[in-house]
Amino acid sequence: MANVQHSSLTDPNIHEPKGISTATANRVYMSDGSGSGTWTDVNRLPGTGWAQYSNSVYTATTYLNITDAGVVLPFDTNVNVTQLPITPAGVTSSLIDLSTERLLFVSENDMHSITLGFFIVAETGSASYVDLSLYTSTDGSTYATLVGETTYPILKSTGGTVNQYVNASSLFPVSANMATHGAKIQLKTAAGDTIDIKDITLITTRVHKAR
Repeated sequence: MANVQHSSLTDPNIHEPKGISTATANRVYMSDGSGSGTWTDVNRLPGTGWAQYSNSVYTATTYLNITDAGVVLPFDTNVNVTQLPITPAGVTSSLIDLSTERLLFVSENDMHSITLGFFIVAETGSASYVDLSLYTSTDGSTYATLVGETTYPILKSTGGTVNQYVNASSLFPVSANMATHGAKIQLKTAAGDTIDIKDITLITTRVHKAR
């Protein structure tokens, strides 16, 4: 075996990761677990992030009617998606599917939070509360597996006009089903009651990534 000075070695025979001689600044080599890897921008490493969404239909005098049957909250607008989390593959990960109202998650065992806001503008019946539930799915079709639930009392007023702002926050771990199929937010009232809401907003955040 010939004696070769280390300083004379050239890519791909050098001890540093293959491609070091042409790698641009601020990049690190990420192994893929199969004896290879890629050069990745350090600003694109897997990490946390957030996004804000809203609905453009149910505003002003157009209201979404909530009944005791339950309604999945609709979202159709990306308010701010400039801080989305980065997946292990180094690409941005959307946190909602606007076509299906599904909340999306990056990885199982992540810690995630959601902050939901809306105005209650009218009520009928006794309308004593509104129930907020988060459901996931085992098959990607039926969303009936309860993840979390909270109840907010409705402030009564004369003539059914409420004008009450609800702001709800929740922190939870991401299950395997949530990572695969996402989750949906559902609102419902007590039996026989209805409420009208508007100005629906959501901030959804990956606050801690699984290790």
